[in-house]
Amino acid sequence: MLDGGRRRIDELKVGDKIWSLADNGRYFVEDEMILMMHAERHSLDVFYSFETVEGDSVSLTGSHNIVVVVAGETQPIFLRASKVTLKHRLVMFNRTIGLRNIMVSRRIGFYSPLTLTGYLLVNGISTSVYADSFRATHHTLHRVFTPVRIYYRLTRWFFGDSYNPFKTNIEDGMHPLISFILRHHWPIRAIYYGSHIIACTIIIAVAVHFTQQLLLQSFTKPRKLDIK
Repeated sequence: MLDGGRRRIDELKVGDKIWSLADNGRYFVEDEMILMMHAERHSLDVFYSFETVEGDSVSLTGSHNIVVVVAGETQPIFLRASKVTLKHRLVMFNRTIGLRNIMVSRRIGFYSPLTLTGYLLVNGISTSVYADSFRATHHTLHRVFTPVRIYYRLTRWFFGDSYNPFKTNIEDGMHPLISFILRHHWPIRAIYYGSHIIACTIIIAVAVHFTQQLLLQSFTKPRKLDIK
């Protein structure tokens, strides 16, 4: 928490100010809880628990993404928890750390919050808030959720910090907004990738147009004749 305290994930509330790590883990960024995407207090699921060589640990469901670095490399990547091995290193503040042990167990209850940055700092270890069940990369999902973040900021600015724009009576299960995204993921994908294709096409067309204009001007520009 920004105030220096600690809170369990199931205790997080909309508007809670928390710390997250930047992409490279080199500095902290102020973050905020937007909504609880999925909460299953009584559901039994498979968890992967990662213990570092220094004794820090984090537990995630198999489909949840976590920030890792492949041994011998420096660039962080996102990997679903079930695919992490002892060859990977986890990201902590300003460093990466090796793994001592990976344990697989069944536990009751899991929670998946959504934050402004798309990251969540758990016991000092950087994780993603997105799960592989969305069938898209962390960065793609973060861009897809951009309208959600904008709407959250605008409504909180207009109605005050106590306003919850995504309030729901559902305590267990998936948030209606997330259910909508999952049900309509194909049209959303089409709009997302289609907009990229259209934008690239427009940029290329404009570049070609101006290039043609410049070439045309250079060839049609009148030249002075040097008559002696």
